Amino acid sequence: MRVTLIVNPRSAGGGTASRLDALERAAREVFGDSVTLAPTERPGHASDLAAAADTDLLVSVGGDGTANEVVNGLARLERDARPVLGVLAAGTGCDLVKTLGMPRDVQAALELMATTEPIHADWVRVGLAGGIVRRSINVAGLGLSGAVVDAVNRGSKALGGRVSFALATARATMAWRAPVVRVAWEGPEGRGSWEGPIATVFVANGRYCGGGMLVGPGGRIDDGIVEMTIVPQMPQLRFLRNARRLYDGTIAEVPGVVHTRVRAVRAEVPDGSRVLVDVDGEQPGDLPAELEVEPSAVRIVSRTQG
Repeated sequence: MRVTLIVNPRSAGGGTASRLDALERAAREVFGDSVTLAPTERPGHASDLAAAADTDLLVSVGGDGTANEVVNGLARLERDARPVLGVLAAGTGCDLVKTLGMPRDVQAALELMATTEPIHADWVRVGLAGGIVRRSINVAGLGLSGAVVDAVNRGSKALGGRVSFALATARATMAWRAPVVRVAWEGPEGRGSWEGPIATVFVANGRYCGGGMLVGPGGRIDDGIVEMTIVPQMPQLRFLRNARRLYDGTIAEVPGVVHTRVRAVRAEVPDGSRVLVDVDGEQPGDLPAELEVEPSAVRIVSRTQG
């Protein structure tokens, strides 16, 4: 089996750079000599490396942003030409790893990749203002979610994923001025729509985002459906009191929150205000956005899904 590891040396606060040799040795112990280590050198490089890799197993080594870049590189290939995807945790949030149930121990994760039959996972095509197109394999968000991701990516991640996201959420919430957003969707139960001032909207293919927020508690990554949660604007103190529900999977129980399963979503801002969108922990653009599930888009190694 040919194995390529696309590694973000700047992940884990730059700590991954010092582990490259150990990572290569661990991979060779499991897969033999057919291992290629491909460190990234710039933003977007992981996408280019993924699109060009001639391999059977492609392993993303970094955080959720690295995995997202790899997924977007694979999206350039025809479906049948895409290698199996594996994900090794080495970043701030690593929420996709939580969804997949992969161990954080490198050796254990590599051994699972060598012995586990991959599943056929979905991803979501996200079309944004200005013709920007991205794929989301984990969670896309808009509104306050996009502002939080922007704040996290601009600041220090030295405190770790959950703390970094929690602090950014508190700061962004205090500064948030809710825009009116119109959301329309199509899903297994039919069509629906909602309009009003929002706090945030999550479109979850995976289960976790934001350093451990459980925003897709019933979701599967391989069922052709995603979970959408619309959290309307509410008084700041009420929002902060309910913030724990983002982590325990009960945010849908808050009065006024809309939670449904969808295949396609369109979100737009009637007055043209700028509303940020995040895609798997990256912030590529603004509303309007069109999101659509692309079923069985990639084979991926998972311990808990499938």
